[in-house]
Amino acid sequence: MFPGAALARMIAQIGYDFVLIDCEHGNIDDSAMHAAVSAVAAEGVSPLVRIPAPDNVYIKRALDSGAHGILCPSMSTAKEARSLVSYAKFPATTKVVPSMFPNPPPLQVPNSKLSGIRGVGSAFAHAVFRQTMADYIRTANRNTFIAVQIETLEGLENCEEIAKVDGIDLLFIGPNDLSSSLGYPPLEHEAIPEVQEAIKRVLTAAHEAGKYAGMFCTASEHVHRRFEQGFDLMNLGGDVVALMEWNEAQLKKLSDIRINPPF
Repeated sequence: MFPGAALARMIAQIGYDFVLIDCEHGNIDDSAMHAAVSAVAAEGVSPLVRIPAPDNVYIKRALDSGAHGILCPSMSTAKEARSLVSYAKFPATTKVVPSMFPNPPPLQVPNSKLSGIRGVGSAFAHAVFRQTMADYIRTANRNTFIAVQIETLEGLENCEEIAKVDGIDLLFIGPNDLSSSLGYPPLEHEAIPEVQEAIKRVLTAAHEAGKYAGMFCTASEHVHRRFEQGFDLMNLGGDVVALMEWNEAQLKKLSDIRINPPF
């Protein structure tokens, strides 16, 4: 959530499989996103970008920075999901380049059911993937990861149809907003049976559609529990949380000398 390539690089070096660069709630603008994506990828870790909304501009900018995938918040309908996929995928190649020579050998046209309207032109994405531009354009439709957050009441009611959309790879649950959408205090979701049943529904919808299921977690015990429940991808806290928790814990250990100073 904090900007800075040095911070992103340091987090990537800790040992995570991916680092989520939060452009929805974080203090990260377009330039900081580009820097963080490159820093994370340089450490052999996958940079994922949480975009602010399912807008073509946000999707284009995130993928053109070289992000290995995007996470889109507040996905509520299958129609929205199909639009998201179309913005994130290049038009499928269906024709071959005419040959200058007579009787050319047959050329294989890549066959992909994923086709969209993403513009071709990024000078950065292929370098982050360590590919040529031609190879990146040829493989990006299958190599870039698309995750959507189910966190609204409408999204919950439509989660089975959203999961079936071609090109959606993962349903990710935002439990705070999901709890709030159901009328409950957002931070109390762990103790609310209706929210936990909703989480199970999204997990089942994802797996029955052959897709991955993800869950927002803030502690290692949460990751263990969701893994045992069947979730495939969990995040673990964040830089703001880590900074606040560490400082609060260490400061409490100094309460004796801060409350009763020696002079």
